[in-house]
Amino acid sequence: MQPITSASMIIEAAQSLSERKRRKSVAVAAAADAAVLEAVSAANSLGICDVTLFGDQEKIEKIAESESVDISRLRVENMPDPTESARGAARMADAGDADVIMKGFVSTSALLKTVLSREFKLRGKNTMSHVAVLDIPGYHKLIGITDGGMVVKPDFDTKLQLIENGSLVFNALGYENPRVALSSAIDYVNSHFPSTILTQRIMDHYHSGQIKGCEVFGPITFEAATSREIARGRGIDNPVAGDADLFVVDSIEECNIISKVLILFIKAVFAGVIVGAKVPVSLVSRTDSVENKKSSLSIACLVADYMSEAGSTSWA
Repeated sequence: MQPITSASMIIEAAQSLSERKRRKSVAVAAAADAAVLEAVSAANSLGICDVTLFGDQEKIEKIAESESVDISRLRVENMPDPTESARGAARMADAGDADVIMKGFVSTSALLKTVLSREFKLRGKNTMSHVAVLDIPGYHKLIGITDGGMVVKPDFDTKLQLIENGSLVFNALGYENPRVALSSAIDYVNSHFPSTILTQRIMDHYHSGQIKGCEVFGPITFEAATSREIARGRGIDNPVAGDADLFVVDSIEECNIISKVLILFIKAVFAGVIVGAKVPVSLVSRTDSVENKKSSLSIACLVADYMSEAGSTSWA
């Protein structure tokens, strides 16, 4: 598989996947949400996935009618209580009947608490983390940024898990050996910048052969990680510099600032997915563009397929 380098290619790859294999099955928790219904309806009409909506059927149908969203091809399981609808979606995934869980009108924390419940066998070995995959005008390929939605301030062990989770997403996009940049405000180790000390520990771990399946480099700033010219100008000689696939940040605030500025001001197309459990979790918001919504659901389907092919024992 050739590496996927744009948002449109993510959607095309998900369509091609459903033509070559069975369609992926998406279970939506608390589906009475206009943005979610629009996303799953669009993805279903493109042949990307089959969809089961768990939630208040009356509300779902009213929203679909008021927003002119066609849900006629989607299955609805009437579960008015949001917690029960989340359990319904998790149960479907636990039984192997859903490849992706999608968040509807229920809090992320409540949904993930259900997914990680001992009632189901969906818990993975890593912490769950969010990977934002951006198609940025001016960059020569996609870039992932993590974590802007789950992990507030990752420590050493958690950053190793973020690297593994993010690399999994890029494996699913056709990147055999993802290039991972470890973020900092400067491009060298300095005791006045704690993030660089942590990064030095991670690099020692990497050079000792304990991080596999990706190339890792840091500390490095975002501009040096994404611009060969800037990296060369600073004397940085490393394959990751100027060609990063995944940018691992030092805090949830940093990730949000970078990704949301890119989305808002230069109209980067965004595809986000939560990984770390035995099925990926997809989420979209009302403010997402139609392209973003389709991309986010498409990437979740690609990740689900990769996990299935790789075998859950290799990562979970």
